[in-house]
Amino acid sequence: MRVVGIFVLMTLLFACEQTKSRSYDYVQYRLFDLSKYDLAAQIMLPNASAGIGTSMKPQVIYEIGGFKWELNVGRNFSLFIEDYGDYAYRFSEFKRKLLKPNKFFEIELVKQTKDILIYRRKVKGEFVSQKNARFYIYSVKRLGQNYYELMNREQGDTKKVIDFMYHSIQSLKTKNEY
Repeated sequence: MRVVGIFVLMTLLFACEQTKSRSYDYVQYRLFDLSKYDLAAQIMLPNASAGIGTSMKPQVIYEIGGFKWELNVGRNFSLFIEDYGDYAYRFSEFKRKLLKPNKFFEIELVKQTKDILIYRRKVKGEFVSQKNARFYIYSVKRLGQNYYELMNREQGDTKKVIDFMYHSIQSLKTKNEY
């Protein structure tokens, strides 16, 4: 009987430890409400302690009644959000186009989950002096009944900034999910 009790206790301890390791600790983030910008969602954004130049108040650029948002936190953190309505195939469509042969860029997948893609893009060519490998993030999240495309800026970012964006995108939820 005692052995069964110890077994049950150990099972519970290991189950709790596994749950803890899967959730991310958002110590260097703060919760930001997007509902006053016509987007009924909340997201965790990096704060000044992140060390990526996010010491400023988040700024959202959008048109009232529009379907595009630009979310900036300092000079390095820019996320672009676009509403794609009920179009569920946007992620697979983007990935297919990204991985097609390209004569200008070399694409390397760094990380992929079911709805987030991190990739590195390098300029091809023997006459290019600096290959300038930059990192990019792309995601499609479903919030309520709509799908939202999220990506970083066209010129790319450093790996450190992309890692913060990854956790921000993972935290994006509708207001009633928090």
